[in-house]
Amino acid sequence: MQFNKFKLSAIALAVAGIPTLANAALYNVERVDNASSTQSAVATAISPNSNQIATQVLSGPVGLNYSEELPFMMDVEHFINSEDDLFLYCRDNLGYNTCEAWAAERWFGIKDSGEICNSGDSEQVCSGGLKKEIDAWNNGFTSNSVASVNGAVHNPFGSGVTGSKPSGSADSGSTNVVINAVTDAGDAVGVSSSPYYSTGSHYARAFQRRGFNGSTELLPPTGSSAVINAIGQTNANGVIQASGKTIVFGSASVANMADPNNGHKVPEGTGLGNLNGCSSAVDYNNRACQYYQFANQAAVWVSDYSTNPNNARVIADFPNGATGNTDDTAQASVNAAALVSGATAPTMVGFSTYNDNDFYARAVKFAPVTDFATCLTELETDDSKRCWTMSPIPGIDIRQGGDIIYSYTEATDINDQGLVVGIAKNARLNNGAYAEKIFINKGNSTTLLGRSQSALFFDGYNGTAAAINNNDELVGKVDVENVRDRSRRQRGYIYAHGTLSADFDGTRGWLLDDLTNGAPDANAFRIAEAFDINDNGDIAASAFYCAGGYSSTAHDARCNGEEELVAVKLTRQNGGEITPRSYEENNITRSGGGMGVLSLGLLAFGCFLRRKK
Repeated sequence: MQFNKFKLSAIALAVAGIPTLANAALYNVERVDNASSTQSAVATAISPNSNQIATQVLSGPVGLNYSEELPFMMDVEHFINSEDDLFLYCRDNLGYNTCEAWAAERWFGIKDSGEICNSGDSEQVCSGGLKKEIDAWNNGFTSNSVASVNGAVHNPFGSGVTGSKPSGSADSGSTNVVINAVTDAGDAVGVSSSPYYSTGSHYARAFQRRGFNGSTELLPPTGSSAVINAIGQTNANGVIQASGKTIVFGSASVANMADPNNGHKVPEGTGLGNLNGCSSAVDYNNRACQYYQFANQAAVWVSDYSTNPNNARVIADFPNGATGNTDDTAQASVNAAALVSGATAPTMVGFSTYNDNDFYARAVKFAPVTDFATCLTELETDDSKRCWTMSPIPGIDIRQGGDIIYSYTEATDINDQGLVVGIAKNARLNNGAYAEKIFINKGNSTTLLGRSQSALFFDGYNGTAAAINNNDELVGKVDVENVRDRSRRQRGYIYAHGTLSADFDGTRGWLLDDLTNGAPDANAFRIAEAFDINDNGDIAASAFYCAGGYSSTAHDARCNGEEELVAVKLTRQNGGEITPRSYEENNITRSGGGMGVLSLGLLAFGCFLRRKK
């Protein structure tokens, strides 16, 4: 997610006339959040029937993603825990000249004005940032991420957690919640931190993150160590009905982190020498237990089980062990599942780390075993059962020809045609960027999207593959300019991979802004990122919002005032028509796609990027 507050009052912006369009647009735009003008919001999930939509409101930038097992899909050592570490990640993996500001924003947070905080600012005037989470031990914590379904706040652990917890009372306003999926009935699936408990001398949380299904806390596997039982992590990415059972999928802690004696794994400013004091026993008066990490494995929860239904069942084993190379901790997760070609057993996709002198995350598929229904029944009481077989997605190997080609690969979604989508991040600069390429896989064939598929995907582009529906329509965000040395502006897109619908006028890839052109009030929005799409073609997304509308309908129109990031629902209109947006004369074109600057007020802003499954 981009965290944005744009103050444009210093820019002299001329307001141009807005033409009236005779035809209805392919998509209507509706704002669906209740964020204040100092907050940002996105719509993270939409139900299959389109009646339920989940949103996330952020008060400030996120230091490390609240719903990822593996920070930036690369930090297997758990070394990113200071402003300097964030700077080094940016320098070595993003290649910006603006990494000092990029790191400061994620470490210190921002002020209500949108200005990035620094070491001289009181935390009380700053929102978001990793430092605020680390300093919560002394200062307490106020929620940075609030999640809702149709406007109703969902805070499953706000009143407290099950099992082990610190002494004192829980602060319901201190959780960070992310909803990753929502059902037709409005049941939310996602991840939340524990609330902080005030012990009198400090503030402590019971665990860093755990998944939820509705109001149910999803626990690590039974038989885990006392440490994992108490502070182990889980994550829930979605839910599927299969073989007569409800299966929630995600990840769960199965082993302690590698080398907790290493001082580099200690967050800056804690005064701790290492985290080893929490390796064998949990004491909530020991600050090390607030930051202790784990190896998390792909897992499911089967709510129909009568035996420990809230405890995870692990579905795979790490190919090279839970730890390795001294400092590396293995990670894996299930991101999505589908009943392929009418099957009754779900095929699932995600990632798992593999060892190649270092641990690298690789996109994987979890194929159900032949007698899946029997295996799933036996898994209830026999946690050694493996009801899926894990294998890497072919054609995107980390190492090729003896060289490391990709920093990581990850499968993010699968549909009932068996199409798998995901991301492969380049380990080398390509056209000025460590590009994040989108891949589409089916069986043994994997395609990296490029110019031959759509002009959206120019050489060296960065994109996300957020979701694909059963009509082979893929959504996410993609670069809309080709610049070096700073974060590129991006916009939401849709790409039709299979049989091309007549709705798309013979073009497979579109910026969503082209498909909203002409809709009522659409000129107040420019679609920033798409997060989910259902089979109706309706989309959960975020958009830049300009009260009163942009200066024209052009892609690169200006906002005469303040631009906000808001959550939107895009609703497909039967019979709607596409009227591509124009570009103003002073646009700056990118190479490859012929697309202009979408808002000159964004030129100098370092955007916060949130990765979603």
